[in-house]
Amino acid sequence: MSDICVIGGTRFFGKLLVHKLLADGHRVTLVNRGQTPDPFGDAVRRLRADVNVPGELTAAVAGERFDAVIHQMCYTPNAAVEVCEAFGERAGKIVMTSTIEVYNKDTFRGRFPAPPFGARAREEELDPADYDFDTTLPWDAPGYLDAHYGEGKRQAEAALTRRAKVPVLLARVAHVLAAEGDFTGRLRFHLDRVRAGQPVVAHTAPGRTSLVRAEEAAGFLAWAALADATGAVNVASPDTADVYDVCAAVESATGLTAEVIEKEDPSGDPGLSPFSCPSDFGMASDRAAALGHPFTPIAQWLPTVARDALAGPAGLPHSKEQ
Repeated sequence: MSDICVIGGTRFFGKLLVHKLLADGHRVTLVNRGQTPDPFGDAVRRLRADVNVPGELTAAVAGERFDAVIHQMCYTPNAAVEVCEAFGERAGKIVMTSTIEVYNKDTFRGRFPAPPFGARAREEELDPADYDFDTTLPWDAPGYLDAHYGEGKRQAEAALTRRAKVPVLLARVAHVLAAEGDFTGRLRFHLDRVRAGQPVVAHTAPGRTSLVRAEEAAGFLAWAALADATGAVNVASPDTADVYDVCAAVESATGLTAEVIEKEDPSGDPGLSPFSCPSDFGMASDRAAALGHPFTPIAQWLPTVARDALAGPAGLPHSKEQ
């Protein structure tokens, strides 16, 4: 039994992560704002802190020691620096939930040229130890973080890699899909449009991207907390999918035919699929498999998730707590 701290843990696959840790027999402490009810009852400890407010995390965990910290809310280099200072050497390991968006060439800031990523980006193509970070940028200004999400995650990775006094694992998570609790609404978007007889809009010859099932993303984070692995690891199914694959899963679930309309410039179109990419944008998951944690191919789980989503609730409001 280990003591695990989860920062966030009340939404989407963060909630699945906590369920997994508890099922595995670990003691779990949640650190979050306390604004979102959770279903864990007396099974978890709770510490209150808004990690976006300087000093709150440090005060909340003063004197605490954990075998691992899983940070679901690390969006900026400022948050990364604080988690390093807040825990110091009082954590056996820090796992940061990062994102496929760190590989997005279009979101690199001008003074950071994008590496020549392949269609299936590999971890070594973006080394956070060689990436700069800037805590003086207006990360807390209204709208700034949302407009610089990928850059915020890249700089958070860099700050954590260079400032942490304990081993670090960066889980670069693909687009996560789930039947329930998916605040992104991406799969629900397709289900609703097909059921309403509305077309799904896509880029001309849409590219393929990486997906991962929510339960598998949560399972990886739980595994990573106590595994020997460090550094960046792509968390994604070994195959990729495009708009047509998602629509095929929706057709299987609904028994209806999905109409896909390709447009050269679909920007601003309300029917544009959240999974439509102007070109291939995916990740290779070979490293995770080599570490002993392979993921299930998309074709084996996406139709089931679509059917379960159709039968379940419409999802949850958006929240950055995960």
